[in-house]
Amino acid sequence: MADRSVFSSSYAEARGKFLDAARAAGARISHYEHPSQKGPQGESLYLDVAVMGDPLAPNVMVVGSGTHGIEGFSGSAAQTAWMLDGGAKRIAPGTAMVFLHAHNPWGFAHHQRVTEENVDLNRNFVDHAKPYPPNPGYKEIHAGISPSRWDEDSIRGVFASLDAFRQARGEQAFSDAYNGGQYSHADGFFYGGRRAQWSNDTFRAAIGKHVGHARRAALIDLHTGIGPYLDHVFLCFHAPGSPAYERARKWWGERAVNRQGSTHKALAAYKGLLIDAFQAELAKAETTAVVIEFGTRTRTEMQRANMSLRWLREHGKDDPKLAEAVRADYIEAFYPSDPSWRDAVLEQSGVFLDQAAAGIATV
Repeated sequence: MADRSVFSSSYAEARGKFLDAARAAGARISHYEHPSQKGPQGESLYLDVAVMGDPLAPNVMVVGSGTHGIEGFSGSAAQTAWMLDGGAKRIAPGTAMVFLHAHNPWGFAHHQRVTEENVDLNRNFVDHAKPYPPNPGYKEIHAGISPSRWDEDSIRGVFASLDAFRQARGEQAFSDAYNGGQYSHADGFFYGGRRAQWSNDTFRAAIGKHVGHARRAALIDLHTGIGPYLDHVFLCFHAPGSPAYERARKWWGERAVNRQGSTHKALAAYKGLLIDAFQAELAKAETTAVVIEFGTRTRTEMQRANMSLRWLREHGKDDPKLAEAVRADYIEAFYPSDPSWRDAVLEQSGVFLDQAAAGIATV
């Protein structure tokens, strides 16, 4: 049976377990402290980096957690469990595993998907010196999906608005509008921000320092919320047939590229992804990057959860009792307490992290 003690109820607890496991594994550890933000108990916030294997290895596999804050709880548990299971002993010569813990530590600590500025970090990796990518579809749906009240009548109205847009424009246009990323509404969903977040700059700095020497590098970015319950989904954005696409298929099998289990009928044309920045920072290396999502709820239920966060941030203070219940459900949507779900995270991640360590070592 999986050891569920690697799961935590707070960022501080998860960080402590991760660092303890990294030390026990003999990892080289670095810390990047947020200069201005704190956790809910006043605790300091960090991106922590644990390097196992040769720090100058030509082959480097990076495993990151917490791009979407609250989603870091499961990613942290997967990272910690792999180290405690002796994963470092399975790293081949000439290879390193680099674990990045809490890309977005503010969201992790505050149980939110976004950064302190309501920015979706996974839409923030654009060139902020250039005009932002337009998303006219989002401008059309914003008002209809931003209720000031949070009750079943209001929520039905929200989904009626979304359904009308989908029926008029089609599934792809709907996904692009809702999920693709937008830079016009700072109080909205999947907001990419108007400047690089601290987490953006710090991720780039960490990659440059710990992976910049690599000739071959790969990234797994761990998330929750897409896919069937008790299973995981790979999202590979490399062009079909490209060398990186074929590497992903070789290392993890067909499911690494066929989006098996995705709960999105049409995947959005995302803007500003962390995996894009990873590849840009390592332009001279051979790179491969995938997102792995642990499924939690249906797409509609996850849309409801995402919209509930906006209500909490904008209106939750007006009804503290309701806000408490909504917040609890939000947390459960992204970080289920079900023991069978947590067992599945550990069992499945143990397999694909071992495959990652073996894959990056092969030429």
